[in-house]
This record gives sequence, C-alpha cells and structure tokens, in this order.
Amino acid sequence: MNGDKCGGGNINIGFIGAGAVGCSIGKYLCENSSIAKIKGYYSRTSKSVDIAATFTNSKAYASPEELVNECDVICITTPDDIILKVWEQIKNYNLQQKIICHFSGSLSSDIFSGIEETKAEKISIHPMYAFSDKFTSYRQLNTARLTMEGSSKAVKVMQELFGDELHHKIFMLKASDKVKYHAAAAFASNYVVGIFDVALGLLKDCGFTDEDAVSLLGPLTMGNVKSVIENGTLEALTGPVIRNDTGTVKKHIEALEGTDALKIYKSVGERLVKMSEKKNPDRDYSELRKIMQFVNAKKHDPQRAGIRKGIKL
Repeated sequence: MNGDKCGGGNINIGFIGAGAVGCSIGKYLCENSSIAKIKGYYSRTSKSVDIAATFTNSKAYASPEELVNECDVICITTPDDIILKVWEQIKNYNLQQKIICHFSGSLSSDIFSGIEETKAEKISIHPMYAFSDKFTSYRQLNTARLTMEGSSKAVKVMQELFGDELHHKIFMLKASDKVKYHAAAAFASNYVVGIFDVALGLLKDCGFTDEDAVSLLGPLTMGNVKSVIENGTLEALTGPVIRNDTGTVKKHIEALEGTDALKIYKSVGERLVKMSEKKNPDRDYSELRKIMQFVNAKKHDPQRAGIRKGIKL
C-alpha cells in the first residue's frame, strides 16, 4: 500500500522491521501524535511489510535506502541479533542530520558504531511494556514508561515526541547499564512467569487441574504484586522465611528433594533471608541462611557440601 497518510506531523518516521514492536509503535504514533508522520515500513518479507503498511495506512518500501531517503527518524525494530546487520547496511546511505533509533532493551545506542562519521544522531528507546500482539498492543502503549540513552540531539527530539506530547514518563540510562537494566526487566516479567509455572507444577503434582491451580494461585500472586507496588518489597514480604520458621522451610526442602523446583526455592530463599535480615535486624536468621547455603552446596558442589555435615535438614 502507498497510503502515506498516517499522521500529519513534521517528523517523518520510518520503520525497518515490521513485527509486533514496529507495528505497535507505528500505529500508536499514528493515532496519538500530531508531530510525527509515519512514512512506512521496510522488511525482508514483502508480506509482513504490506501488512504493517496497511495497518498504519502508510507506505510499503521496496528497499531500505528508499525509506532512509524519505525519513528523518529511522527506527530499527528487528530482532536484536539483526540490528547490527541493518546498521552495517544503512550506514552507507546518506544519513546526515537523521536520527537512527532502536527499541532493544538490552542493546545500547553504541551498536551504531561509526555513526559520527555519517553526521547522524543515535538513540535507543525501550518501552517497559510487553508487545504481545502486533495488532492490539498499541492500545495500552500509553501506559508504558520509557528509558532512553543516546546523543543529546536525538534524545531531545524523542523526549519532545514521547514525553512532551504523549506524556510518557521517561528515565535516562547510561549505555553501560543497558544490559543490567534489561536483566531487571526480565526478572520482573519473564522470571515471574517461570516461578508461577513452578508453583502450578507443584499443585498439579498434588492433583489439581490447570484451571483450579490458576484460580487458587492467581489472587495470591495478584495480591503480592499489588502490595509490592504500593508498599515496597520489604513490607510486602510474608511467609515462613520472614517469620524465621525453620521447621516449615526444612519440610519444604524435603518435599522438593529431587525436583528442579528445589534449586529455585533455594536461590530465591537466600534472597528472602537477606531481605528478612534487613527488615528485622534484631532477629537471628543464621540457621535459615545456613540451610539455604547447604542446599546450594549440596546441589552444586558435593565436596563443599561434605564440609557442612553438621547442618541437619
């Protein structure tokens, strides 16, 4: 499609990559920005670029060079391992005074090596948001917080778009912190799902159906998340570790013996002990700490575990 009608602003934006992120951000800007104009998309597959262009009423480009020539901001919304390959290709085009952007959570704008020689500006933007569906995720994108890092000129332009006009809360990052930042996001999203799946598995071992297990654990999980957001992690912490209930913890460990869940229980348990000590500095958690460390040694270092024979579970 060659609609070229998405938005009427003076910042011409093009996307290289027509997946969920590119489609969602393009559609979101189409419907909410008066200063951005979505020019269109380029992708290696003509089907995906046609779908994205139709969805945003914009142009399906036949080549990345054509897109670069017609756009002020070039957003690379490919998978992370393709971003560098795209950059190596487009850096040979005329990029003077253009902004080169990607939306990766783990990569910084430093991936655009040699960009100074092209007279272009660089930026990485990451919405703390799950792009789960190409055609519907844009609807709630206004709720996302954003992180940015890059050259001052690029940051200024994108802050005006996403911050001043669209009212997103924006946090600035150092390029060197990008990977650690992304690991934090993974812990709070993907890893929570993994832990929830472990809990579901244990309940299914007890005879619960998937549906019943979810209905049982769902309110508990939602309540804890709500408490963390409203009160912080220390105040939200409940359970046998914060109570210093070594007897219950030992029974948990015995019940989980021989399962993958034991390693996870131990790893998270060590963190919970540290949190408990911080919240209750006058309480002695030394026995719980030894129990967790013993399980760690037992699972990963048999010789070290032998040194701890005095610790009984």
